[in-house]
Amino acid sequence: MAYNKAKEEYRWNQWKAEEEKILREQGVDEETIQKLREYDWNDFNAERRFREHQTSLLDCMELLLEEKESGESQPESVEALLDTVENEELLQILLSTDKKTLQMVVLKMMGYAPKEISHHMELPEQTVYTRLRRLREKIKKSMKFE
Repeated sequence: MAYNKAKEEYRWNQWKAEEEKILREQGVDEETIQKLREYDWNDFNAERRFREHQTSLLDCMELLLEEKESGESQPESVEALLDTVENEELLQILLSTDKKTLQMVVLKMMGYAPKEISHHMELPEQTVYTRLRRLREKIKKSMKFE
């Protein structure tokens, strides 16, 4: 699902208003409240920038995988993933991809974060991000997704 900045900013403002109300009731001075607001706003913006630039590989895969039933579970192995792919072009791309990257895809589809995948596969976290990004770009280029 795409990141909705307006919705998240609204939630942040609601949360911040409640927090500032509590701080004022507790007698915290306005200068400290303002410093907290600036710190939290910078943190919010850093998180926003990160989330806006993340295109989930799962989003790409969902566009390309045709599930036979809506209740079908996520594949739990590379072989199961390859068996579920009905698009011939996508299947060829996945077959030409190395096994470690396919294992990362399966773990990502199962809901694991890149940090968890890197720990599980004993690889640097940046390697996981890079491999998934390269596969995503390869799929987009081949399938002509914009």
